[in-house]
Amino acid sequence: MLYAIKVILELHWGYSIKRPIFSASQPVLLVPPPSSLLGALARALAYFNGMSENTLIGGELYSSASLLIRDIPWITLALSDKRFISPILGLIESRDIIRALIAPYQRSQHIYPGSRVLFGIQPHGRIYAPSMRLNLIYLAKDKNLGKYAWCITSLGNKESVVSVLDVHVTEIKLNIDDDEIETFYYFPSSLGEVIEGRFLKETLSKPSLEHYKLGAAKDLAENCEEFTIPLTKVRVKLYGNAKAITAGGETIVIPQQVIKDE
Repeated sequence: MLYAIKVILELHWGYSIKRPIFSASQPVLLVPPPSSLLGALARALAYFNGMSENTLIGGELYSSASLLIRDIPWITLALSDKRFISPILGLIESRDIIRALIAPYQRSQHIYPGSRVLFGIQPHGRIYAPSMRLNLIYLAKDKNLGKYAWCITSLGNKESVVSVLDVHVTEIKLNIDDDEIETFYYFPSSLGEVIEGRFLKETLSKPSLEHYKLGAAKDLAENCEEFTIPLTKVRVKLYGNAKAITAGGETIVIPQQVIKDE
């Protein structure tokens, strides 16, 4: 049995979720990926139970988010607050120029008091949207996980502070005969095609055990997929590998495999 945990968040100033691979330049994702949404709930779980943010699995070190992968098979998000959404560009990324310490990357002969190469100038991306609201839906096997959603304090990095306005837990309903649906919530582009409405596309990371293994080299491409992100309510024609469900009064698109695993 799957339950829908619908969470309404309010951003304090916005958020910053760095794109992978980049170094000195630090552009950001336009929307929080599913991996960050699971991480936000995992941090709340750790905070609520006095746990570490890391855990051991088979003697290897993992983020505590790995503990929720089996219980949270799917997560999605909607840009529900239209005050900050450009009808053409969606959310707008800003770049703050900061003075960054780069001494750890310099040769030892250049590290001395007064050295001109101790600091550098770096652009750091931000999505500024103070008081913007986001709708999150977690599909959970345990409805009691909903109580931990009240402890979510940030989305992305720890400085991206949020307030939880509401948490609502309901059972889901499978829309068996629907091959065209309307939704505000993002979904992998491989699950359907938008036939009406405005949207953008972004490559986002998905939760996986390998993704949360710490201190290990990994192929980031294996854990990323192109998502369709609605800017308005969109009408979607579903592909054969997709299903539509009603969760918390909202229609969302999920992989058929999520239902089969139940």
